[in-house]
Amino acid sequence: MSKIEYIGKCLLVEVADRRILAVGDLHLGYEEALNIAGVGRRLFGEMMLDFEEIFSKVGEVDEVVLLGDVKHVFGTILGQEREDFRRLLEFFGEKCGKVVIVQGNHDAIVGFLIRETERTFGSRGAQERSVLDETEVRDFYCVGDVCFLHGDKDFEQIHGEEVKMWVIGHAHPAIVLEEGVKAEKYKCFLEGMWEGKKIVIVPSFSRHSEGSDVRNSDLGLAWDMNRSKFKVHVVDEGLKTLDFGELWGLYRELA
Repeated sequence: MSKIEYIGKCLLVEVADRRILAVGDLHLGYEEALNIAGVGRRLFGEMMLDFEEIFSKVGEVDEVVLLGDVKHVFGTILGQEREDFRRLLEFFGEKCGKVVIVQGNHDAIVGFLIRETERTFGSRGAQERSVLDETEVRDFYCVGDVCFLHGDKDFEQIHGEEVKMWVIGHAHPAIVLEEGVKAEKYKCFLEGMWEGKKIVIVPSFSRHSEGSDVRNSDLGLAWDMNRSKFKVHVVDEGLKTLDFGELWGLYRELA
């Protein structure tokens, strides 16, 4: 029986005697596009601080699953993407035994990015190279009764009766909370049932993208899910999540 735990913006899944940390869309390289426009390069450093905090709570895990859109820019590899990806894999190499990248719609050349990183690691030590040996790219990734996928495409294999839960990225779920004239957007998880399967939609990990309000966006997923009874878990400070109940109960706040 699989178990899940919300850890800040990540989902910890325990299944088939493995502890797997699922991470939503990273969009590495977005910062370089901002830098061209004059914005300081700080987002990757903030991302790594977020990961340090998360692993200080969860400790080592068996696997890290990146739920797609690891890259941001289509069709090319920016210099910053190469460096950030290398540093990210080095970090994960100290925290887990395996990294799985579920290919997202931004990741058409992520395999080439891995090969570029392999060349960089070629002159480095065995420990740094070993994480690349244990890095895989998949269209979707099933462990026990849990399937990890990006969410922009459907696959026949994930609909089998043996699959009980989908863990999905891509949608960047968030919700706007208002108090008087003040309105703030918060990342959130959505958790519910659809066609007999438990669905958990994971927010983007990147700080630059707060996401789309789940009450007025179709989220761009490959399936037309009725999400009204999905539970909303809002990401708060200190790796906390707050249970805001079912989504239907939050629609009145838009009226």
